[in-house]
Amino acid sequence: MLQLKAQSQRLQLILDFLKEQAFMRASFAQIHDYLRTVLPSLGLKPISRRSLESDLQILREEGSERLLHVRVSKKHYYQLLSAPHKAISNTLKASMLEQIASQLGASTKSLEKSLQDKLVFQFSALNDDGKSFELAAVCTQAITQQYLLQFLYQSAFGTYKTKLQVVAPLQVRFYEGRYYLIASVWSELLKAPRPAIKVFAFDLIEDFVVVPALVEREDGAEGELQYFSWQELSEEVGLKTYFKHCLGIARFKESTPEIIRLKFTDWAISYVKSRKLHASQRIVIDHPNYIVVELYIYRTYELSMLLSRFRDYGVEVL
Repeated sequence: MLQLKAQSQRLQLILDFLKEQAFMRASFAQIHDYLRTVLPSLGLKPISRRSLESDLQILREEGSERLLHVRVSKKHYYQLLSAPHKAISNTLKASMLEQIASQLGASTKSLEKSLQDKLVFQFSALNDDGKSFELAAVCTQAITQQYLLQFLYQSAFGTYKTKLQVVAPLQVRFYEGRYYLIASVWSELLKAPRPAIKVFAFDLIEDFVVVPALVEREDGAEGELQYFSWQELSEEVGLKTYFKHCLGIARFKESTPEIIRLKFTDWAISYVKSRKLHASQRIVIDHPNYIVVELYIYRTYELSMLLSRFRDYGVEVL
């Protein structure tokens, strides 16, 4: 049984190795050298040339992906013929996800650097040494375990320095280089979260410190966690559709969505066509020299911020 498991691991390693090679092709010696290097690191024994020949024969005859023995410039190779969606190895995909995570601020255990400077996601506001990513993990844990959080918060538009916030966390969102905590503020009077959504930017939370909000006890001893029902609260505040008509994360109280028309010219035409500004976007005029699109969104300061990117090439049509 162990032998079969080891062989299945080798077969998958061979397929992944071939997918990472140019034209998904490698010589017998290249495959053998690769396995001699990687197998011991996985706790598996190195294999002989005869065992590798047997593995390759199994892949040629029984593999779900077609493996051919080909001759190129008088040299013998094994070439994999995969469907387009199977042509990328799981190892490469995992490395890509790890690279993205590291650029979002995560500290990864792997020392794999093969994609460094090759796969780059550029964000505008993540200069915090990974604090936002760590805070996102703290908030996500509280959301999944459904307990209240508290923190000191500096409002972007307020006059106070910091204010203690006790909230029922509902969601973590990432938008335009910033992390946000979507939550409902706790009411001591009601002994329940208020049925309204409030948005907190991570970088306005004092020192990026968020801790559980414990029940206060008369003897001063540390109390228990305070829990809430995420399912009930998210349904009550309409979390699933709350941001549907938001251009970003802003939405003013009592506001309603409206149809907004925007005109784009020059280079902005192809940009807006290839990348939707909002899910509701539809082109209503498609002229060779300009386009007019309609968005069904809330009117907020984010609309002005969006148009400022296009300078004179994007304006609102009244």
